[in-house]
Amino acid sequence: MQSSGLRPVVGIAVGALALALAGCSFSTTPVVAKSDLQQDISERLEKAGQKPQSVTCKDNLTGEVGKTVPCEVVITDDNSIEPIVKVTKVEGTTVSYEMTPAVTKEQLAKSVSKIVSATSGEKVDSVTCESGLEGKKGSEAKCDVTAGGVTVRRTVDVTEVDGLLISFTVVPSMSKQNVENTLLDKLAEQLGQRPDSADCSGPLDGKPGNTIDCKVVAGDETQDFTLTVKSATDDRINFSFAPKN
Repeated sequence: MQSSGLRPVVGIAVGALALALAGCSFSTTPVVAKSDLQQDISERLEKAGQKPQSVTCKDNLTGEVGKTVPCEVVITDDNSIEPIVKVTKVEGTTVSYEMTPAVTKEQLAKSVSKIVSATSGEKVDSVTCESGLEGKKGSEAKCDVTAGGVTVRRTVDVTEVDGLLISFTVVPSMSKQNVENTLLDKLAEQLGQRPDSADCSGPLDGKPGNTIDCKVVAGDETQDFTLTVKSATDDRINFSFAPKN
């Protein structure tokens, strides 16, 4: 299976937004109604050049620094995010907040399905992700991708964040059997004879630096090897191997 990058969300550097509530003073903590928050976010996104189809906040936003509320922003039918709105400052009736980009499990599964299908040419039967994806460079999520009746666990890796724009890649993966056969082929080139078998600890996730262990049997002898990913492209994982101490 192959990997590819995807930018599934709009690239708008929203920064800190502020909403002033009606009234001169408050004897209690100010609250931003979710309807006002939705309208404010929608208007600001539209001014930035990306009018969303809808903005739906799950609750009112309490005017206390650090308080948060998730809001679903639908850009197109197949492009949506769920940024976290967080209060950064409260001055009288004015509540300032910022948005951190994030993708839910369901949104991520849909995106991963499209990536794998487009890059591998395979029909993806289903994708189930363990979690959503936080908009921070280096964040990861694990998704089980089923295609052709075979389920493979894939790693989704955030490569770049720009405003509300999250760029991520589906890391390439080699199946356990493919890793074992490739290792045996490499050993055959070095030794001039193919060992009898190899048993690896699992599939190989193509993120540089990742490792797995494999036991190789040749006649009455066995040797443990550690495989280390050196590089990966859309259709190939290059790994080194060395005897395990």
